[in-house]
Amino acid sequence: MKSPRALTYVLGLTLLCATGLAQTAAPAAAKPATPVKAVPALKLAWVNSSAFINEQSGIKQLVRVGKELELEFGNQQSELALGQEKLRTIVAELKQLQTSGATQEVLQAKNDEGLKLQADLQQKQQAFKAAVTEAQQKKQTPVIEQMDKAMEAFSRERDIGMIFDVAKLGGAVVSARSEIDVTADFIAYYNAANP
Repeated sequence: MKSPRALTYVLGLTLLCATGLAQTAAPAAAKPATPVKAVPALKLAWVNSSAFINEQSGIKQLVRVGKELELEFGNQQSELALGQEKLRTIVAELKQLQTSGATQEVLQAKNDEGLKLQADLQQKQQAFKAAVTEAQQKKQTPVIEQMDKAMEAFSRERDIGMIFDVAKLGGAVVSARSEIDVTADFIAYYNAANP
């Protein structure tokens, strides 16, 4: 059996040899330093795109397209509103007939009239929404694409690194300083180039 002293001596010798070898061994190849990209300081700004459709102070092309869409679909919208009013009238008449003790045949006829009108209205509303969406895409998309290009040029000319749209961020914006609001500046810039 080996004595504890001999075991300590062997362990110490092993430790000394290991540290000596580590010091005399060739150093491992150093990893090349990863270059750190210098990030420039950015100027930030914000716009509120909901102001773009303001009739008095918005983007003229966008307002004009909105008015064209209103004219194009105004009659259909009025027709749908009239249909909704008719449906409310039928529902009120049905309730009145139920309380007045009308026959089952009269109640069923009024109910069928209401269901038919409701189905017709739903079909017209779906067609209306599809037509409006298609017209909006056809008329607004070129203006929006032009506005995007203008926003790029606007930010480049003013050396703005990033522009946020607070209308699209909703509740994510807790505070935004008015000094960096470029909404009115962009609208004036765009309207000057696109009357």
